[in-house]
Amino acid sequence: MSESEPKPPSRPARRKRRAGTIVAALVIVSFAAGTTIYLTRRTIAREVLVGWLEARGVPAEVDFREFDFGGFTARVRAGAPNDPDVSISRVEVRYGLTGFWQGEPLGVRVISVRLYRPVLKAAFRDGKLSLGGLDPLVEEFARRPPQPQAPQPRVEIRRGVLNLATDYGPMKLTGDGRLERGKLMALDARLDPVRLRGKGLEAGLGEARLRLATTRDRTDIQLTAPVADFRGGGASVRDAQLRLSLQGPYPDLKRHQDEGGVSARLELAGQSFAMGEDRVEGASLVANFDGVTRGWMDTLVVHGDGDVKLTAREGRARGVELQQIASDVSLGDVRWTRSVGDVVSAETSARASIASGRSGDLRLAATRADVGGLVAFDPKRVDLSLRGSVAGRGAWSGLGPVAAGDPPETAALKRALAGFRFAASSVEVSASREDLSISLGVPVRLHTDTGGEVTLYRVGGPIFANDQGAFDLKVSGGGLPEAELAVSRYALTKDGLVAKAAMKAKGGFAQVSGGDIEAEGDIRLADGAITFISPRCISLAADRVELGENDLEQVDGRLCPGSAPLVSFADGSWRLRGKAEGLAGRIPSVEAAFSQGSATVDLSGSGGRMAGQVGLADVRVEDTAAEKRFYPVRAAGRAIARAGGWTGMFDVTDPERRRLASGTFRHGADGRGAADFDTGQLAFAADGLQPAKLSPLAELIASPATGSGRMTGQIAWSPDTFTSHGDLVVDRLDFVSPMGPVVGLAGHVALSSLLPLAAAPGQVMTAEAVNTLVPLTNVDVRFGLAEEAAVVEGASLAVGGGSLVFEPFTLPFDTTKPWTGVVNFNVVEMKDLVEASPFGDRVDLQAKLSGRVPFAVSPEGVRVTDGNLYAVAPGRLSILREALTPVASTPTEAVVSGAVTGVQVPLASALSGGGQVNTFSEFGYQAMEDLAFDTLDAQVNSQENGRLGVLMHLKGRHDPPQRQEIRLTLMELIRRDFMNKALPLPSGTKVDLTLDTSINLDQILKDFADFQALRGSHPVQP
Repeated sequence: MSESEPKPPSRPARRKRRAGTIVAALVIVSFAAGTTIYLTRRTIAREVLVGWLEARGVPAEVDFREFDFGGFTARVRAGAPNDPDVSISRVEVRYGLTGFWQGEPLGVRVISVRLYRPVLKAAFRDGKLSLGGLDPLVEEFARRPPQPQAPQPRVEIRRGVLNLATDYGPMKLTGDGRLERGKLMALDARLDPVRLRGKGLEAGLGEARLRLATTRDRTDIQLTAPVADFRGGGASVRDAQLRLSLQGPYPDLKRHQDEGGVSARLELAGQSFAMGEDRVEGASLVANFDGVTRGWMDTLVVHGDGDVKLTAREGRARGVELQQIASDVSLGDVRWTRSVGDVVSAETSARASIASGRSGDLRLAATRADVGGLVAFDPKRVDLSLRGSVAGRGAWSGLGPVAAGDPPETAALKRALAGFRFAASSVEVSASREDLSISLGVPVRLHTDTGGEVTLYRVGGPIFANDQGAFDLKVSGGGLPEAELAVSRYALTKDGLVAKAAMKAKGGFAQVSGGDIEAEGDIRLADGAITFISPRCISLAADRVELGENDLEQVDGRLCPGSAPLVSFADGSWRLRGKAEGLAGRIPSVEAAFSQGSATVDLSGSGGRMAGQVGLADVRVEDTAAEKRFYPVRAAGRAIARAGGWTGMFDVTDPERRRLASGTFRHGADGRGAADFDTGQLAFAADGLQPAKLSPLAELIASPATGSGRMTGQIAWSPDTFTSHGDLVVDRLDFVSPMGPVVGLAGHVALSSLLPLAAAPGQVMTAEAVNTLVPLTNVDVRFGLAEEAAVVEGASLAVGGGSLVFEPFTLPFDTTKPWTGVVNFNVVEMKDLVEASPFGDRVDLQAKLSGRVPFAVSPEGVRVTDGNLYAVAPGRLSILREALTPVASTPTEAVVSGAVTGVQVPLASALSGGGQVNTFSEFGYQAMEDLAFDTLDAQVNSQENGRLGVLMHLKGRHDPPQRQEIRLTLMELIRRDFMNKALPLPSGTKVDLTLDTSINLDQILKDFADFQALRGSHPVQP
């Protein structure tokens, strides 16, 4: 190389020249690119805003407003032109160039986007969210979300609007937000007040607000949501306010980590919250949690401590009304681990209390529960190990307050239930995988203020273990019934619960005093229904069952199962079905008893209402009154329960199943009712029905009795009264009475009371005849019936051409009680009466007597005092001397003094002549054998030993059938030997006779009663 030739540049010089060339080229390229971008800025801007959308089938349009280098503003609409899915009033976009100098292809990168008043239309229906025409974009993002390492533009939203259409109405959300480098830095969203209505839901929401702020790597979230009212899915809310505060680390999307401290506080307060029948009023819930978190999504672990406090003014849970509710739950070592299947575990200590509670007639006060232990659960299992206690006071007033008329047993039970305290001091709950058991460390006890005790316990095992268990319950003392309930086994099945139980109880139960029940069987609970099935009869007994005016005493019987469950409960109703056997008891209000009863029972009820029927097949009813009113009868019928009362019908038969009466009854919910009965026309026949077989009151009507009669009546009652009345109509009745056969008895008796038997004065019974010693005809009795006696106003009967008239008297139903009366003789011819008497073959008396005879009747017999009789016309008396001749060992039956031709000789002395003929005694005999009297007076009085004394004074003449006179020779007069022989008493001799005699009336009446008994009549008072 020559010197004139230029020398080649050195290596550094060559490098500088190459760099300059590159820079020049870059400047030229950059200028050219910038010039190109500037010239094509509208195209680039459109591609940035809507090109990507249109490439994915989303129609869009842009209206550019301003352009400068690196930015532009525009208005954008996406979706259908007439109904866009997105509408943005103003978009401000800042972008920069990319190229080989950055190691990237030549292009444009969006640096920031600011959206003013963007409006997005969406729909949420049938559980699915739809953005209309933007749905393909959502699906693409779901399949391929943005990569965290990719540069993310800054995005700001100003006054954004989301119009959300739902099944329950439109909702509008507004708000502002900001994202930087793909991280949500700020959000302030508001939900406008809205009223939502739809299928099964109605809600009124106030303005809800969500605020989010991110500082460095931590995010604060605050949510407030007022609820004016809400009803749906069985739940309801009124005037509620929700506040949620949450602080935690912002998720690291690049490293897939979420580590840092977490703090949360939830506050919920409202006027009313309800779920079905359960509710709380004036409630406040505050929950806090402080802890740490680490991991990412499936490996997330949250660990910390928390607490929950709940207070409420009042509430209702499972039918229990509660006041002043408070609970405080402390949670320690809370751990949520997702890597092992969302397992949550914690150490818990909880305390809950209520000031008072009420469920029906049950009251609770100062009740408190304390529980502590370990809790762990995941979606498939729960592990528990808890121990706790419950204690408080209570009272039950289901039987009402103690009343003055309560039996002692019922009053004691009411006092015992009026106040008690209870304690379950050691309840253990354990659960592991599929095992769950509940045990009692010590028995659960309830102590009444009166000293009674109720004990729930289980010997040798848990009361619940893996859906089955057993327990025992014992009740005793302090006025409580003595009861034992042994549930030997119960089990929870897929259909419900089954249990085998046995119960024995003695004592007072509500309206039952001295009750005794023994039962065993199977209890089933399925689909909300409870049934009791017993393999054998249940024994029932009670000293007393209170039913108002119709209380039962000494009740006994058995309730036996049929083809259906004996007892069932479903939907708040109960049903009792079975057959009652061996029913027996007493009804003091009507002084009656029943026994040997059987009945079919099908009753159901809800609350205090009862429906169904009881069919009484056969029961023996007998009288228990001191003075029996009727003999045992059989009864059958049917009772129907409806609208809180009872109606029914019944039939009554005699022991031979002959119909006696039919009737109906009704008993209202107000305690008022009545029973009406009608015997129909009862026919009495010799070989059929007989009155004396029905009632002791009819024993005067001896068998056989023939005829007919009818009785109707009613028995009515109320809670405070008991009344009855009836009518007895005797058409005609022929029978044998103690006085002899009665012919044609008839009458109508209006009974003002049946229990006890009573009738107003003025009742009349008549008879055609009473065939006694002498026929009695035209019998007429006027009477009334008092509580314990028949009040006879008057009675008359025709006899001997005259009449016997009884003055008013009272005849007690109790035959052991004495009674008195007066019978008046009105011109009664005594001839037939004397002839029919036991001494009629020795005495003949023709006399029409009148007079008044007072008498008294007692168990000792009939006694007469100061009776006076007199003859109203002349008559005759003939007494055979055989009736007056003394017999050894027999007292003299009569003492007669007489006046014959002016000489008075006591007949008693004349009869003691030692067997020698005495003229004057002969005259006495003859005078009484044929005496025609002009006057007769008699005094009648009872004497000792039941004898009836009669002192008669007669004046008249000797009047033999053949005229008599005395014829004596002179020698007989001189020798006076006529005094020693029988001489005829001259006819017409004046007689003044006093006859003092007595008869054994008691013996005569007894003989007559025995005679009548042989004829078929019943012995009654003489």
